[in-house]
Amino acid sequence: MELLDKIVICGGTHGNELTGVYLAKKHGWFLANPEAVAVCRRYIDTDLNRCFALSQLRVESGELRVENLRAKVINTMLGGKGTEAAPDLILDIHNTTANMGVTLILNQSDTELINICAHIAKEFEDVRIYLQPEKRDESPYLGTIAKRDVCIEAGPQPHGTLDAKLFFKVERIVFRFLELAEAWNKGNLPKINGIETFKETRSIDYPRDSEGNIIAMIHPALQGRDFCELKAGMPIFMGLDGKEILWEGETCYPAFINEAAYYEKGIAMSLTERAN
Repeated sequence: MELLDKIVICGGTHGNELTGVYLAKKHGWFLANPEAVAVCRRYIDTDLNRCFALSQLRVESGELRVENLRAKVINTMLGGKGTEAAPDLILDIHNTTANMGVTLILNQSDTELINICAHIAKEFEDVRIYLQPEKRDESPYLGTIAKRDVCIEAGPQPHGTLDAKLFFKVERIVFRFLELAEAWNKGNLPKINGIETFKETRSIDYPRDSEGNIIAMIHPALQGRDFCELKAGMPIFMGLDGKEILWEGETCYPAFINEAAYYEKGIAMSLTERAN
């Protein structure tokens, strides 16, 4: 693995995810979407964290929306996606309303980076490693500007609020990550075997009627049970009429269950497979 020398720490990619916003303000880290932060909204016109595919970054400015323009500015400021001047690593801090603890999301199956994350997972309670494989050039996430990236997803936390326990936990994790990166650079980071990971396979929506209206909610037996086993025959949704809807698919481990920001994206949860 190449050295992790140029590391950028981001907060405020979503303006109402306040752990990253206030850590960035506290430490002078990169504040990604200050306009959305100023009004405590996820975004102004469109989700900034879906604007960083190379094809999007190459679109001429013209009548682009606020976040598309901001993405182009960020890309230039940080060195340029896919170039040698790009950061070696971006740590992008987010919050989720789902009960996911601190989840370290990687868009690439990078064994060395997974090993650094494994040290974090071993040292801190309730930390998981989540693999979300993407073709990097067309991945839309801010972190993919860098050669490597980790999204630090902390929850459960209502958007637009702060949680002291999560705030200081994420702060400690970021500084520990920097220490581990330095240990790696010096060749002093031991390898951890048997690393547990959760690899995203697909996402599913809420049941809807012919007009697109939601007709069922997350079942109470599943709510808050992110990364727990879901097998065929177990309840997954409950209709507005109170009837249970049972899971008929493969055995999996759902995450981002009932994430508030994903209602607009048509996602009730993401399904993962667990590996060691």
